[in-house]
Amino acid sequence: MANVSDYVKNYGHISFRDKPFTDEDNVAMGVGFYMPLDKVVSPSFDDEPKPFGIACRELFAYRGGKHKPVGLVLVKGISRLLMDMAARKRYGEMKVVACTDNYGKEPAVQFNAGTFLLPTGEIVVIFRGTDDTLIGWKEDVDMLGSPDGIPSEKLSVDYLTEAAKHFDGDIIVSGHSKGGYVALHAVLNAPKEVRDRVKVIYNNDGPGFRTYDYINSEAYKEILPRYRHIIPRSSFIGMMLSHDDDYTVVKANRITGAMQHDMLSWQFNGDKLITCDDTSAQSKVADLVFHEMVRNLTEEQLDALETAIGEIIEATGQRGLLDVKENLVEAVRGGYLAAKELDDETKSALKETAKKAGKTLKDAVQSVRSGDYKTVKQRIED
Repeated sequence: MANVSDYVKNYGHISFRDKPFTDEDNVAMGVGFYMPLDKVVSPSFDDEPKPFGIACRELFAYRGGKHKPVGLVLVKGISRLLMDMAARKRYGEMKVVACTDNYGKEPAVQFNAGTFLLPTGEIVVIFRGTDDTLIGWKEDVDMLGSPDGIPSEKLSVDYLTEAAKHFDGDIIVSGHSKGGYVALHAVLNAPKEVRDRVKVIYNNDGPGFRTYDYINSEAYKEILPRYRHIIPRSSFIGMMLSHDDDYTVVKANRITGAMQHDMLSWQFNGDKLITCDDTSAQSKVADLVFHEMVRNLTEEQLDALETAIGEIIEATGQRGLLDVKENLVEAVRGGYLAAKELDDETKSALKETAKKAGKTLKDAVQSVRSGDYKTVKQRIED
């Protein structure tokens, strides 16, 4: 079955001037932006934008002239896709600027964004999802429990505002996974004059927010006609937290929701994503479980979860998942010792969390099997 790589090869000869930016271009650029363009593109908006093709070739050379994985779950097909895009007129006409790499431990932050200038005068602001770094995964956990939000939220608003300040024209905002989450957050919280310039917002299988409050906000109602939440049929990540139900469901060539999160698995028919009417039972169960867990966990249990994961990640002594794989014994030993040394209060809270998760999963499966999914969802949202 065709995927985004086939789309790029078969339609990449058509300029954006002749075929406007599509949902499918959003997928191609979202996948390609997992490559570390920040290695060859300045993070400053004040520097000269670089032709996309040149940036891609410089990055390929920087990485040794070989197609290599970007991380343990970020396969080398991403590198191949980026270079295919660079060789096509459609994407070769773009320029790229301000590719950021904001990484820190206290608090955990992994924030990457880039701005692409189309020959039509439009700009595309893309936010990367969670990369291979363990800190990136830690920030995802903080997303579940931190009442003050995660650092990437504020950074996304600042970045979008700065991009709008430096360039005229309509703005397309896109992100995958955590990147979709911060893309939506950025538009909702940007100054109104910036939000008014946003032509479309893409949230590609990204999670929702901690509560449903944002859905009732004036900003959300304002952007809703321009908002595209795209999820695979067995969506897993996109079902986390309090999300909207106005999404487009696409088919994928993998079985489980976690694997369908990879946009390289999303199916294409010619120049269109293949859509379907509804999510799978697996996705519905995940939807109920994730929201009920976050809603019902106490502050102490959420704090315990964040503390435990933070200490275990630090104890592995590794930066990313590939590093863990290459230093598996050392990483596992460090993580095990850190888990063993957690204080009794934290361990007790984690045990209660596990019990609650088991009951929530059982109840969710029963609700979906009995056909009560919509009723339970309505109760949660109310």
